[in-house]
Amino acid sequence: MTDKAALRLQARGLRSAFVADLDPMAHRLAFRALPTPLRVMLDDANTVALYVPKDDEAPALRLAEALVASGKRLCLPRVIDRIGTMDFRAWMPGDPLDEGRFGTRHPAEGAEALHPDAIIAPLIAFDAAMTRLGQGGGYYDRAFARYEQALRIGLAWSVQQMDDLPVDPWDLPLHAVLTERSFIESDREPAA
Repeated sequence: MTDKAALRLQARGLRSAFVADLDPMAHRLAFRALPTPLRVMLDDANTVALYVPKDDEAPALRLAEALVASGKRLCLPRVIDRIGTMDFRAWMPGDPLDEGRFGTRHPAEGAEALHPDAIIAPLIAFDAAMTRLGQGGGYYDRAFARYEQALRIGLAWSVQQMDDLPVDPWDLPLHAVLTERSFIESDREPAA
């Protein structure tokens, strides 16, 4: 196993145990509101990409109502192929979702294609340098590169923070991470 593969396995186990032991009320309340620093960070973003969580990933769709109330358009990723390509399609709370590849769900193919100004992404682990460890398929790495001016915001349970993660040349750091406990911003200025 590569270092990243071993870290993914370890981080998934920690996340799964954390979510299983989380108080049900704390789970229901997590990620329901936009903390003020995140709201400020998103001020200039018109279109925000969320994701449909799988398994015990942080529940990104809970942020939808608050984002819509603050005037944002929403979109969700749609996996196009096995080589790491995805696009983003318009979505609003209540819109139906189609079954996608790898157990994902996404807006219908006919939904309007959008270009996000901010991408709220799932992750397996993150560190203080805002390094994101994903599933390993490169989908978000490619999306971050394609929309390099978009804010990159990770969504995670606090247990997913690690001391130090390996970085590959194609890994773009996050601008911030929101957990159920805190909002952690990067020291770097977001791209203009």
